[in-house]
Amino acid sequence: MTKYTINKVFEKAFHENIWKIEVDSKQSLVAIETRDLASTLASFHIFDFNGKPILDACIAESKEWTLDSIQNAKLILKRVGEHTPIQEGIKIIDIYLNQEIFLSYEYILLDVYCEYIHARHRSILTGESYLIDIASAEVSIVHDLDLEICLNKIQYPITYPHTPPFLAEELISGPIWLSKVDEHYLWCFHQEDGQKFNLILALSNLNQLLDKQVVLIGMDKMIPQPYFKMENQVFLMSFNKREIISYLV
Repeated sequence: MTKYTINKVFEKAFHENIWKIEVDSKQSLVAIETRDLASTLASFHIFDFNGKPILDACIAESKEWTLDSIQNAKLILKRVGEHTPIQEGIKIIDIYLNQEIFLSYEYILLDVYCEYIHARHRSILTGESYLIDIASAEVSIVHDLDLEICLNKIQYPITYPHTPPFLAEELISGPIWLSKVDEHYLWCFHQEDGQKFNLILALSNLNQLLDKQVVLIGMDKMIPQPYFKMENQVFLMSFNKREIISYLV
């Protein structure tokens, strides 16, 4: 791709509202949970950073299942039911095999670490807890909870208090967001378009604007958190929560 430009990598549309997004930075995979507006059943979609589908939409068997995380090409789901008659649960799906490797209604997910799920047995409110090996699905009693927290390399932009000189002529509405891309800077802001708003990405060095793209158009309101970034790839969700778009900068 041409250097110092903002290039669209993919745009994916869904028939249901996007509910949650998780990223596996080691495998370069994105997991999307969508929810049917009528039934509220969740569907889980997996694709790579180029937008290629890896796992066909996996539909939950009940509305209590939700996406918790994605790690080393394993999709980790939890069933929420605390303080209700619904049983909690944990499920692990091997994404590339499209195969369920662990399912239990006996454990409640407490947290996810590198390689392990920390859980407790649903019949034991205090005391010992358990580790579920994400790769092998083996369960063991916790003796020493000295586990590594997984860092997924996701970065969120910060708000910038001033308008740089090379953006002075832009009709900016609301805050300006800033993040670093190698030796360059990525700016993000809204512009009014009649009664609507457009979202703009702009790339610069210290002194001048290098490229500018309108990435979302015709929004009813401004987006409070416009994007997240993995190294030099930006991911945005549309205002109607039905599309995810990615740009390489």
